[in-house]
Amino acid sequence: VASLGSFVAFAADETDESTPLADAKMTKDLEVADGIDIKDVKSFTFSFTGADGTGTTATEANAGLGANGATQTITVAAQSGGHAYGKLALSDVFNIANFSHAGVYVYTVKETTEAITNQVDGDVTKNLTVDSSVYTVELYVKNGASGLEFHGVIVKKDGKKVDPTIEEGDISGFNFTNTYTEVINENQDGVLTVTKTITGDYADKTKAFPITVEITIPATASKDDVVCANEITPTWAENVGTFTVELADTDDIQFTKLPAGTTFTVSETQDDAYKSKITGYVATEDTALVAGNRTDIAGKGPIVEAGKTVTIENNRDDVIPTGVIINNLPYILLVVIAGGALAFMALKKKAYKA
Repeated sequence: VASLGSFVAFAADETDESTPLADAKMTKDLEVADGIDIKDVKSFTFSFTGADGTGTTATEANAGLGANGATQTITVAAQSGGHAYGKLALSDVFNIANFSHAGVYVYTVKETTEAITNQVDGDVTKNLTVDSSVYTVELYVKNGASGLEFHGVIVKKDGKKVDPTIEEGDISGFNFTNTYTEVINENQDGVLTVTKTITGDYADKTKAFPITVEITIPATASKDDVVCANEITPTWAENVGTFTVELADTDDIQFTKLPAGTTFTVSETQDDAYKSKITGYVATEDTALVAGNRTDIAGKGPIVEAGKTVTIENNRDDVIPTGVIINNLPYILLVVIAGGALAFMALKKKAYKA
């Protein structure tokens, strides 16, 4: 009776602020760039450890856990927009049949997933940060008309109540956020290479064309993870870097290190006498030569492995007719001068007769 009385007294202060167990969720937000394979980092583990609560003991609290016991798992879905989300209904964590009496059952909840630090896998370096948050779950079990039943749950972090219901369809206030990144390291093929080739009977292979490669790195990445082999000082606006260079025949701009999930565009300032064709790792490859400047040609997708290449071909097969053949110019000039002299003499003769 005393135990139940202490529960009722506590309930008068707290249970009106509780959330129905059916509405409470624990959520996982994995920050990860689109395109990265997360098959090895999709499932995350958490510990529910009973603590002394009002009218209960830690042993009694642990006994109330469901089939999965003290270890719970959340698996995230496919990533989109730089995130992958997952959730766990708290109604799946606890089993009312496992409780022996009414009371407030208290649990400490932590993530127990193992972090990944600078793990090298082939050309890729992997890192997974793990949320160190600690939550307290207060579970209210009361005497109902037909036996014990859940009244509700209160979740706290740092002693402050949080909302364990879903917000904006993705996360609740009872959330753990991890970050997973991959960096593609230098190999003999580079990570991304944009190559210039100049073709055509009248093409100047020494002519340099201004090329701009704009890369967008994931929000989780660092500019320090971008390495360009060319001596270029890029401009950065948040996570967008602009690299400009002039390339002649067989020249290239090569990135030897990039964060996985990087996207890019290629632009070229064209010469009116040339047409160009862009092929390789681009969204749409050219099938014919195109006149004019080429602006913001998008990459095929996020870069998640090394060896991506783009080739820009500039072609000039003819010259613009001028009506004058340079080799015969001296003879043409003699004819013009002679014709002018004859015309002048004719005019003078006509004027004399008059």
